[in-house]
Amino acid sequence: MVRFAAVLILLLAAQDHDKRRDELAAKLESLRSLKFKSPLALREGTRKEYAAYVLENAKRIYGADLSSAEKGLKALGLVPPKIRLEVAITAQAGIGAKVFCTGGEVVLLDPKAGDEWILNKMDLGLVDQHYAAPEIRNFDAQMAYAALRMGDAEVVKHLIWTSGKITEETVRKVTDETLAWEKVDSKLASAVVPRLFVRTADFTWRRGAVFALGQHLRGGLDKAYARPPESTEQILHPEKYAAEERPVVFTIKKAAEALGERGYRQIYGTTFGELGVAMLLETHFPQENLTSVSEGWGGDTLAVFEKEGAPPLVLWLTEWDTEEDAIEFQAQAFRLIKRLLPPDSELAAPAVRKNTTVVFGVNVPKDLHDGLVEAAFTCPKTGRKY
Repeated sequence: MVRFAAVLILLLAAQDHDKRRDELAAKLESLRSLKFKSPLALREGTRKEYAAYVLENAKRIYGADLSSAEKGLKALGLVPPKIRLEVAITAQAGIGAKVFCTGGEVVLLDPKAGDEWILNKMDLGLVDQHYAAPEIRNFDAQMAYAALRMGDAEVVKHLIWTSGKITEETVRKVTDETLAWEKVDSKLASAVVPRLFVRTADFTWRRGAVFALGQHLRGGLDKAYARPPESTEQILHPEKYAAEERPVVFTIKKAAEALGERGYRQIYGTTFGELGVAMLLETHFPQENLTSVSEGWGGDTLAVFEKEGAPPLVLWLTEWDTEEDAIEFQAQAFRLIKRLLPPDSELAAPAVRKNTTVVFGVNVPKDLHDGLVEAAFTCPKTGRKY
């Protein structure tokens, strides 16, 4: 009898969820002017499920091999030495989360979550049915696409709040709130967890909202999925997205070969982007406003190399919009060296500039310094200028 009652309660709960889903789906279709191709499931879930979802997301952003990404992030001082990236990511999972969307399901962590929370996450399922995610292989582009997608969901919230009347004033208000958070509140939050997690978690919906609201206001939100933003720079500066200003990318084969001759092998590679530069500077110099430095970013390729008995070697090839921007970044790179290596270290951290390119490295053996820098400057680059 007890089992029958339990089953009956579950059936009634499922019926209630289906009814609520159908009602909200109809509302979302009206708000978003898109139709569901198939119904999403709406069900209750657990924090453990959410932690698994967050971990899979992290593997998309940083790469499937989180341990290799972790070595590079630690060498740059973005993750404390004693913290495992995978553990840190899952440990903070679920803080403040009420609902999430994955695999065609909207999962309730809080059964009492309000309609706007569910609609926000249902929108992710809706756009995923219409627009396939592009092939993305680096941190910067992953964060940019996530910002478009999460920003889309934030548009739905604002359509509800404004009764469908999003204006330029709406965009200005959200922009001002985002800038205020980045300059003040985010720094308070990072005293609890590494700034890397604070900024990446909030970038997608805060900056994504600013970007997506602007696209919506100009009738181009759906069009953005046909030409997704390629970099966090394009999210941070929508005018660069409109101008199709593409990031510069380096092919590091020659530098990798030079390191290979000395027993190093590449274990990780990505593009850090304007957001990555900002996070690095904010982590090490939290009391300073160095936005002007990261805003000069034009492109980069970051690689991590490993050799038995040696600390992970990071090689970061960066491109800047102007020589003045490159000089400004190089000046901060010199300051970073003091944070990343002790004064008596037997290793070097090159920060060498040639025109608009700055080569930065960490944990480079001193006898390798000159040859590696020379090889790095011969690496081909492609993008908006080349």
